[in-house]
Amino acid sequence: MNIKFFIRTTGERTLHESIKRELGDNYTLLIDKEHKPVDSFIKQLKQISEYDAILLEDDVILCKDFKKEIEKVIKKYPNTVINFFTRPTEYFSTVFGLLQFVYNQCTFYPKGLTDKIADKMIELREPYNQYDTLENKAMRALNIPHLRPRPALVQHIDNTTFIQQSASGARRCIWFKDYLDELNIDYKDAYTLENKEKLTQLMNKKFKGEK
Repeated sequence: MNIKFFIRTTGERTLHESIKRELGDNYTLLIDKEHKPVDSFIKQLKQISEYDAILLEDDVILCKDFKKEIEKVIKKYPNTVINFFTRPTEYFSTVFGLLQFVYNQCTFYPKGLTDKIADKMIELREPYNQYDTLENKAMRALNIPHLRPRPALVQHIDNTTFIQQSASGARRCIWFKDYLDELNIDYKDAYTLENKEKLTQLMNKKFKGEK
């Protein structure tokens, strides 16, 4: 599949080593030097519109065999917006529909669609909008459904963000594919109290000493 990879960043964060491991140099940085998350996001959506694109943010860890894993999903839903990281604290099965679009750590956008989303965001924009809130409004107005696959193929590095500094709340996800594989837990069984505890302990171990 001819997918282009883009990474949103302010240029302040060192990318996790998994990005080099999984993508090599096969990505383009989209840099918001002015810390204008909504303006930059709209501009970036227009930049990537001519490609089948994966848009990443700079605060992620990619799972092992990332490209292979995302391509499995995209091949099943080639003309669909796919949000590979959302609602990190919730357990749910893969779902498709006109859902609330939140988080944007790793999203697949089919060619030609993001230009339409960007135009609708400009039309609907209000002063208080966060970029993912505004994107959700635009996608709903355009009647664009999206897929939320599980398990998560990326992990959020930490509980801080440079891209949208007003954002807050828990962002790490125990349903990360690498954790499930390491513990040999099938995702369909990951919701049990025992397995949630195992996954939580492993995640905390991975992030020990980090904020």
